[in-house]
Amino acid sequence: MKILAKDLKKETKIKAETIDDLWNLSKIISKGDIVGTKTVRTVETTDKKEKRPMYLKISVETVEFDDITESLRLKGKITEGPEDISFGYHSFRIMPNDILSITKQWKNYEIDKLEKCTKAVKTKILITVLDERRADFGEVMASKVNILGKIDAENRGKMFSTPESNRYYTTIIKTLEEYSKRYDKIIVAGPGFTKENIMKLIEKNSTLKGRCVQGTSSVTGETGIYEVIKRGFVDQIAKSSAISRETKDIAKFMEALGKDSHLVTYGIAEVKKAATIGAIEKVMVSDSIIKQEDIQEILTAIEKSSGKVEVIGSTHEAGEKLIGLGGIICFLRYRLE
Repeated sequence: MKILAKDLKKETKIKAETIDDLWNLSKIISKGDIVGTKTVRTVETTDKKEKRPMYLKISVETVEFDDITESLRLKGKITEGPEDISFGYHSFRIMPNDILSITKQWKNYEIDKLEKCTKAVKTKILITVLDERRADFGEVMASKVNILGKIDAENRGKMFSTPESNRYYTTIIKTLEEYSKRYDKIIVAGPGFTKENIMKLIEKNSTLKGRCVQGTSSVTGETGIYEVIKRGFVDQIAKSSAISRETKDIAKFMEALGKDSHLVTYGIAEVKKAATIGAIEKVMVSDSIIKQEDIQEILTAIEKSSGKVEVIGSTHEAGEKLIGLGGIICFLRYRLE
């Protein structure tokens, strides 16, 4: 993401470069924000309808990230446009590399998220976790993981004399060669000796050699992919990865909760009590509830008392744990009575 012009009191212009940027913008843009961009609108003339390119601004009413079309959809009332168009409603479909302007009352956590997006390392990382029965593939994005698919061994449980004679291994190598066209680094992990056998084949492969690193996981499947992230292998490649940081933050909270620490609490009601008296040092809130009115009131109180707000993505394992805790948790400055 690029910030082309930054004026938090007036208008900030942004270029969304990737799908991940659009996803992050869907968490920043809220109802009532003024957003402007180039668009196409159907205009009725005396004898026909025609599509006309133009620049419009709308007061946002709905925000939706569309996974299918991989676009950001914004709908709202037109606030600015050509003289014959400056009324009614319009929908924007924002795609990668589109430029838009945002005018809003910026909150500290929104500014923080925006700045992190502009500084994020754009390393494209693929994780594969495998054993002798199956291989799973997942794409690591800044705020989520996309599970891409899996390969099942045709002869489950049957051992082959060499990795080279194993059709299952050959299929994995060919799949990794295809993925290597799209990703900068590939992490290969999993239980047992399968990952070592695959890495031996990778070392002999001119396309993959130097592109793959070995990781560790005790299981395969989606759980194994998240285990690779928890163990810090993604951080070793891209230290600014938000999903890795969020996973570690949630793990730190769960550890404190397991020790019955009195310096953590969770759930809307309990966090609200702590926020009211300025006792929160850091709050972590799910992006799935961030725009709720009661949550906004809590976050405003926390920022007024100089507490830190961190928004956690809901589309990965740690984010799901957060939702299970009511969507909001916090670390306290002192023990509450």
